[in-house]
Amino acid sequence: MQLFLSFVENNCMISFARKLLTLLCTTGLLWISSASAQTVEIGVLAFRPKPEMLKQWQPLGKALKRAIPQHEFNIKVYHYPELEQAVIDKRVDFVLTNPAHFVLLSRRLGVSAPLATLIVDDNGVPLSSFGGVIFALAERADLQKLTDLKGKRLVTPDLGSFGGYQAQAYELALAGVRLPGDAAVQVVGMPHDNVVNAVLHGGVDAGFVRTGMLEALAHEGKLRLSQVRILNQQHVAGFPLLLSTRLYPEWTFAALPHVDENISRRVAAALFQLEDDAATTRAIGIHGFTTPSDYSHVEELQRELRLPPFDSTPKFTLHDVWTRYYWQSVSAASASLVILLLAISLFMTNRRLHTQSNKLKNEVRFRHGLLDALGEGVYGVNHRGHCVFINPAALRMLGFDETDIIGKDQHALFHHHRQDGSTYQRFDCPIQLSMLDGKTRSGEDWFWRKDGSGFPVAFTVAPNLIEAGSEGAVVVFHDITERKHNDERIRHLAQHDTLTDLPNRALLKDRLQQAMSYAKRDKQHVALMFVDLDRFKPINDTMGHIVGDWLLKETANRMRSCVRESDTVARVGGDEFVVLLRTVENEEDALMVAEKIRNVLNKPFELAQQSLQISCSIGLALYPEHANNETELLDYADIAMYQAKQLGRDKVQVFLPECNKQR
Repeated sequence: MQLFLSFVENNCMISFARKLLTLLCTTGLLWISSASAQTVEIGVLAFRPKPEMLKQWQPLGKALKRAIPQHEFNIKVYHYPELEQAVIDKRVDFVLTNPAHFVLLSRRLGVSAPLATLIVDDNGVPLSSFGGVIFALAERADLQKLTDLKGKRLVTPDLGSFGGYQAQAYELALAGVRLPGDAAVQVVGMPHDNVVNAVLHGGVDAGFVRTGMLEALAHEGKLRLSQVRILNQQHVAGFPLLLSTRLYPEWTFAALPHVDENISRRVAAALFQLEDDAATTRAIGIHGFTTPSDYSHVEELQRELRLPPFDSTPKFTLHDVWTRYYWQSVSAASASLVILLLAISLFMTNRRLHTQSNKLKNEVRFRHGLLDALGEGVYGVNHRGHCVFINPAALRMLGFDETDIIGKDQHALFHHHRQDGSTYQRFDCPIQLSMLDGKTRSGEDWFWRKDGSGFPVAFTVAPNLIEAGSEGAVVVFHDITERKHNDERIRHLAQHDTLTDLPNRALLKDRLQQAMSYAKRDKQHVALMFVDLDRFKPINDTMGHIVGDWLLKETANRMRSCVRESDTVARVGGDEFVVLLRTVENEEDALMVAEKIRNVLNKPFELAQQSLQISCSIGLALYPEHANNETELLDYADIAMYQAKQLGRDKVQVFLPECNKQR
C-alpha cells in the first residue's frame, strides 16, 4: 500500500490517492476499469488507395471520441489479407467491410452480428445498397451483353471483393457464364483504380468494379464516362449510380467477440446518431448508418458460387449413401402397392374433387376480383404482423410491389414512424392492439410510401382468424390527403379575410386573448391600434371596386411590413384595420410603430401611371394602462381612432380616459 502511495505522490496526485485510500478503507472494494483507458481499434477495408481511405474515415474516429470520451478511437485501413490477420490477432475491435467479407469473417473468424449498415451519400441521395459494374471500352462494339464475355479476359481487384467480383460473377452465372471456367480472370489487387487503369490501357477486355467507382474517378478527372461502355446496365428507381448487377446491402459495421457489450452498444448508438453531425458525414462523404440490413441474400450468392466460406465440398461416404437411400429403396416397393390402391381410390373420387376444385377456384377468383375492384386499400396480416395478402389499390397508394410486402412486417415497411418523424413503437400500433384484444378499431394514422414520402390515412382494422386458426387482422385504409388539405383550407378561410388574406375579427380576438393572458402572466404591455383609411371611399366610388380592392391589398402589405412576425394585422371592416402589438416596452414604442404605419400609408400608391393618395387615422390603447380586458381594449382603441378623425384625420391618437367619461 505504501508503494502505491509513493507512486501516486511522485506523480503529484497525493490528494487523489488519499481520497482513494479512504474509499478503499470504508468499502473494501477496489475497482479499476481498464476499459476507461482502452484504445478502440477500427479496421476499415480499403477498396481505394490506403491514404485516401484513411483520410476519408479519420473523422469517424473523432466523432466517436466526442460521443464516447472515455475511449480513444483509432482508424486503420487494411487490404483483405491484412484485415483478416488483424482480426485473428485481435488487433482490431470493430470492422467496417463489404457484406461478403463480413460473412467470411463471421463464419470463419467469429465476428459478431452486424451493429449497423452504412448509408452512403451520392450527391445528396442516401444509399444503403450497392452492387457491381461490368464495363469495357466504349469502342468495343463486340461486347454488348453478358454472354459476349465468354472466352474473354476479365480483370478484378480481388476475388474476395463483393462489389468488385462476386456480384458480377453471380450475374454472369445466371446468364450462363461460369467464372473462372468460361473466361480468364486476372486479379490486379486493391484498390479498384487498378482495374480501371488496366481496362483503359488495354490488355484486357472488361473489368469489374463496385458501384460509384467510375463516377468517383470521373469526378477526380481520371476518367471520362464516355470512354467506357456498361454491360447489362440496370436502372433501379431511386439508385442514381451506374449498375450491372442486383443491389445488395451496403457495408456492415461489426464488433469482434472480445469487445465489451457496453462499448458495442454505445458505439452503435453513436453510429445511428452520426447523420445528425453534418460536418462529420460531409467530411467522410456518407449519409450515416442505419439498423443492420438482411445479409441473407449475400450468403445465398456465396453458396451458389461456392465462394469462401462456402467453397469446401461436404464429405459424403458410401455409408452415407446407404444410410440415406436404404429406406427409399425399401419404401419404393411398398409405395408401388400403395400407389396402385390409391389410384383406384383416386379414380373413384376424381370427379368429386374436380367439382370441388372448380368451385374453390371460382370462389378464389371472385374474392380476388372483389379485392382488385375496391378503391380502398386492403391487406391482411398474420399473428406476427407479416402481410399475407394485399390488393392493388393498397399497392398503388404505398408505391410497393406485391413481392416487396408479402411475408414482410407491415409495421416495419410502412408504419414505422409518426408524421412528426418520431419512432412509432410497435406496442402502440392499432393493428397489433386489435390482434391482442380482438377489438375492431378505426381512426386516422400516417403511412409511408416506398420512396420515403408519407401520407395521412383513415383506417379500420378488424381481427381475423387466418393460417389455421391463428389470430391475424384485416386492415382497410384510404388516402385522406385531399380531405386534410380541404380541412386546412376551410379552417384558413374561416379565420382570414378573403381579399387581403389578413386575420379576420375572430382570429384577431383569439390572438388578443392569448396576448393579454401572456402579458398578465409576464407583467408585460400589449398595444392595440384601430386604423381607418382617410379618403378611401371617394377613390372606391369614382374609380371602382377593382381599384379599391387593389388599394386595400396594397395597404395590407404595407402595414404588414411595419410590424414584427409575432404581431398581427387584421382587417375588421371595409377600410378598417386593427394592429395588435403582442408585447411593447411602453407607450413610446407603440407610438413609434403607429407613426411608421401612418407615414408608409401617406406615400403615393402607383397604379397604371396614376398616383393615388390616402392617409389614415389611428387610435391607440394599451394594456394594462387603459383597459383590463380585450373588450375594453378594442373599444378604447376605436374611441381613440374616432377622436383622431375629429382632430383633422391623418393623426395618431392615444386613448384618453376622460374621453371615455365624456362619451
